[in-house]
Amino acid sequence: MARIERGPWRNTPKPADTDHFIAAIGDVHGRADLLEPLLEALAEDAIGPGIDRASCIFLGDLIDRGPDVVNALGLAAGGLGMFIGDRLPVEDVLLLGNHDGWLRAALDNRLTADELNLWRTNGGGETWAAFGIAAAQRPDAIVDALRRAVPLFVQDAVRAMVPIHRIGDWMFAHAGLDPRRPLQDQPLGVVSWIRDPFLYPERPWPFPVVVVHGHTPEEPFEEPTIMRHRINLDTGAFFTGVLTALELRNDQMRFVQAKG
Repeated sequence: MARIERGPWRNTPKPADTDHFIAAIGDVHGRADLLEPLLEALAEDAIGPGIDRASCIFLGDLIDRGPDVVNALGLAAGGLGMFIGDRLPVEDVLLLGNHDGWLRAALDNRLTADELNLWRTNGGGETWAAFGIAAAQRPDAIVDALRRAVPLFVQDAVRAMVPIHRIGDWMFAHAGLDPRRPLQDQPLGVVSWIRDPFLYPERPWPFPVVVVHGHTPEEPFEEPTIMRHRINLDTGAFFTGVLTALELRNDQMRFVQAKG
């Protein structure tokens, strides 16, 4: 059974909205056993004095590699709002990770055979098996089976995933931003896949935002990475057993982790 650990509050590199509880959740990769208690903990923290609304941003890669993709998708589709109910207005935002992109392409019947093979070698088999689909089937049969097997409310949630989300001076993206491009010109292929140019920019960070992201676990894998221009919440949940969330409120932040 997963346990919840809350880190200490610390100053943020940028202030967040007053009276606005903001949470972001790192790459889940099928670890529904960690996501559910983490959402319960975030809901407890959101219902506090002086908080009049909440936002919860899932940073993408809900699927593949982990053991319970079906419930991970269902929990994300319900979001933090499912745990808070009518006690507080909640904005749930699902970002499109590179793994989620393969699922959305399949649901939209536009996944190519090459993309499906790439998906297969990057944990797709676990997702297909979760929906009772044999990986040995023809590519078109796998796609057809996914379109039949994935519940419609989950399909709607996947199709509604967005590339990036901004709240004030905080930007949320699955993989990051390209500092070599204008802030307003960050295509999906960049924000869902980029690594080194964002992680370790060659020049001073050009944007007025701090980026909260996942996509690239960094050592020590069980801990989030904090740098001046970014905060990485991908703690490799599928292999470390640690799923990490960030809580922001005013000029304070802390990490909440589900471990199991």
